[in-house]
Amino acid sequence: MYPRVFLTTDMGSTFSFAGIGLACAVARKWRVAAFVVFALAVEAATYRITTLVVHVHRPRVVRLEHLPVNASYPSGHTAASVAVYGGLALLVTSRFQSNVVRGLVWTFAVLMVAFVALSRMYRGMHHPLDVGGGLLVGVAALAVLVFACRVAGAAYDRRHGGEA
Repeated sequence: MYPRVFLTTDMGSTFSFAGIGLACAVARKWRVAAFVVFALAVEAATYRITTLVVHVHRPRVVRLEHLPVNASYPSGHTAASVAVYGGLALLVTSRFQSNVVRGLVWTFAVLMVAFVALSRMYRGMHHPLDVGGGLLVGVAALAVLVFACRVAGAAYDRRHGGEA
């Protein structure tokens, strides 16, 4: 048996993010749920394409998971954590004016990403460079999604004459 590192690897898994999206849908926060789903979709597509092109072996240590040994770069858990927790932080902080609330939300998001990234290395699944690649993939996925949302919002405003 091994320590679960406070379940932080699991906080970067698809099941956790599906749970977040489902919770948003149940709460009828459709835009937030859609944002989570699309953030994961963009991140997953980018991750899959990268792993098809770049083949890096996992660290030569005892691994605590059984995954393909040549799919180390980038860290998909880290990329998904950046996309989802960063995206949720953007959404939440856009609703609050308080710098304290904004600071707490961003601190939580950054800590979650850091914990997931560190747990992936602790479990022997990734090199530090893999985690760095995951950070870049996550930030890029989030940037693409924010850009798409802004374009969609501008198109909606143009169609409806600025009403909303």
